[in-house]
Amino acid sequence: MTEQELSAPLLMLANRLRRDPLYMAYVLATYQAQENLTDEALAHELGTLPLMVVRLSLCKRPDALSSDFAEQVCEIADYTLVDEAKLAHILRRIDALEKLAGRPEALIEPGGETEASHPLAGLLAAARDRYEDVDAEEKPEDEEESEE
Repeated sequence: MTEQELSAPLLMLANRLRRDPLYMAYVLATYQAQENLTDEALAHELGTLPLMVVRLSLCKRPDALSSDFAEQVCEIADYTLVDEAKLAHILRRIDALEKLAGRPEALIEPGGETEASHPLAGLLAAARDRYEDVDAEEKPEDEEESEE
């Protein structure tokens, strides 16, 4: 059997876990979507091979609030041959985005998510809408000043 034939079931499992916030597959999928990265670009950014990214996807997600967070990240990084600092950065970034989105990971229900229903999908759109609303509110004031 070739390496690809052996990893096919693992890849299918990793794809299924992309909707489960308890696994690294979810973190990596969210980060990939946020950064608009391909699978190869993600592997390059993590400094590892695509097969190791699949292995990383199957790992349980470390709890950023845990006292042994750094230890857990170190173990996962060693197991998957990824850059430990980059992995910790990605985990903290996704945790922060979840908090900003107002949807803590414990409340996110796995399953049935599309790209539009992803827990962080509306975060940037909401930020844009906010600025658009501010610009719309300021515009009439500017017009009033120019009329005077």
